[in-house]
Amino acid sequence: MEENHVRIRIALNGGEFEIEGSEAFVNTYAEDIKTFTEILKSSSAGDKTGKEAQPAGKQISIFEPDTAPTAPVKATKDGLDIPASFGELYYKAPKSINKTDIVLLASYYIQSHNNENTFTTREVNKLLRDHGIDLTNTAHFNKLNQDYKKVFKMRQGQYKVSEEGVDHLKEILR
Repeated sequence: MEENHVRIRIALNGGEFEIEGSEAFVNTYAEDIKTFTEILKSSSAGDKTGKEAQPAGKQISIFEPDTAPTAPVKATKDGLDIPASFGELYYKAPKSINKTDIVLLASYYIQSHNNENTFTTREVNKLLRDHGIDLTNTAHFNKLNQDYKKVFKMRQGQYKVSEEGVDHLKEILR
């Protein structure tokens, strides 16, 4: 019969205390843990000067649902939900995504946030670099997307993601 694995961790400003093991093993230290926590309570109560000290850092309860606001999502007319941040969109894609698809994803993100519904390779390159994705020749990958009919040229330097490109992105982001 396998026993439950238990971990108790207390980290007060770097004075860490941790016990890990089977439930029976951790229970053998129950009195020591109780004594230790009482000492911590009494020493922290002595440090307070008449007013309640605020804990440092963000306090998270594992028993209450997370109510943190999420970034707004823009629903496009193509049926794709585009987050406000490209980073969120990028991390929705599988890790196995290739460079051509990364450029397509960035292109569509820029296009969806552009009033003219177009993008330039310069904008794509800047967006990717701002997110730590350094592709040596973004124009080459954009040309490949044109060859695969996922992107088409609108006018000098302006491109648009085609319906085929949008369908491909829907497949990737499933």
